[in-house]
Amino acid sequence: MVERHSSLIILEGSGEYFPALIAAIDRARETIYLESYLIHDDPDTRAILDALIVARHRGVAVFLLLDGFGSVESATWAKNLLSPAGVEVELYRPGVRWLAPETWRRLHRKLALIDETIGFVGGINLIGDYFDESGGRLEYPRFDFTIQVTSSRVLRAISHEMRRTWWRVSLRNNLRGSVGRLLEAGQREAELVRVREAWRKTRRHLRWRGPPVRRGVSSRVRLLLRDNLRFRRKIERWYHWRILLAQREILIANAYFIPSYRFRAGLIKAAARGVRVRLLIQGNSDQWWTHWATQALVEELHAAGVEIYYYLPSVLHAKVAVIDDAITVGSSNIDPFSLMLSLEANLVAEDAGLASHLRERLESAIAHANRPETARVARRSPFKLLVRRMVLTTALMALRVFAGFSRTGYEVH
Repeated sequence: MVERHSSLIILEGSGEYFPALIAAIDRARETIYLESYLIHDDPDTRAILDALIVARHRGVAVFLLLDGFGSVESATWAKNLLSPAGVEVELYRPGVRWLAPETWRRLHRKLALIDETIGFVGGINLIGDYFDESGGRLEYPRFDFTIQVTSSRVLRAISHEMRRTWWRVSLRNNLRGSVGRLLEAGQREAELVRVREAWRKTRRHLRWRGPPVRRGVSSRVRLLLRDNLRFRRKIERWYHWRILLAQREILIANAYFIPSYRFRAGLIKAAARGVRVRLLIQGNSDQWWTHWATQALVEELHAAGVEIYYYLPSVLHAKVAVIDDAITVGSSNIDPFSLMLSLEANLVAEDAGLASHLRERLESAIAHANRPETARVARRSPFKLLVRRMVLTTALMALRVFAGFSRTGYEVH
């Protein structure tokens, strides 16, 4: 059941999100922007791409930005399908060199903007609920959320960010290698033509100025961004602040849960002062190292009175939280990659009705989850616990050191 409340609509899974996105695309008249970490060739995703092609045929400008690592294996078929129709497709930082941390920065956002009138923010990639990236089929749908927004303040923020990211990535990709070709007499004239065309295609994004935000528009709904220059810790700080202020409950569902010491300390202190703290995390992890790290941290939280639930029916991919009457829905995991390396986007809102509805959906998932008391928390000797925590701390510190090497931001330099 889709929950409609004011300017926000909570959508669960691609089963609710994709039809809403396609309906918005079908109504588009001017521009469509889409960002996704990965794209998968399945019937549900094909329906979206078909809608993009139809929109382009009726004159809508369509821009699809995919991550150059998450979508590297699927980018070719997507471009082959979309480019002949005039849909512009770009990759954010193609390729990763493991010994070059500056290439680790990834576009992990899942955003959509149609005609500056409707936007989508969440954790759902361009992949159907029942399909796995490896090509398999899931027995039960992936558990994830997106939120549809029509608030003019948030739409302006989404538009500003998506347009700016597009023109920088597009210009960088189109001008890669231009300096060398300009220095060669035989290629100079042709390269100048190509440079002018690349600039012409991207300057519309530079010239854009969003409509003024109406007076009286509520600021209780906001878009939080994370990047490597201006907003390095904005999403993380929202969690810290809300956990500190929590009076009744903290309910977090997160796919990759490897919190910092400060984050864990905040949850433990909240539980100690009587706040009910519940965590819904993956029971079927697709990354062995995150599963191992999460297990090492869960024992400490569980011992402090935090309720831990492992989601078992299918893949948990959500990155959402309900803290009293505040919610967040977005793309940011609570781990070093999301909080220190990736471009992320979360929508936060203070709304008792939305909080109640999201809580109901999470509690329904918890009803099918497993508690660690059954067998998950194994007793270990003090020496093994010490070694385990030391190794974990060293691993997390290493990730933070590598992240520190890439603080020049994601903009084109």
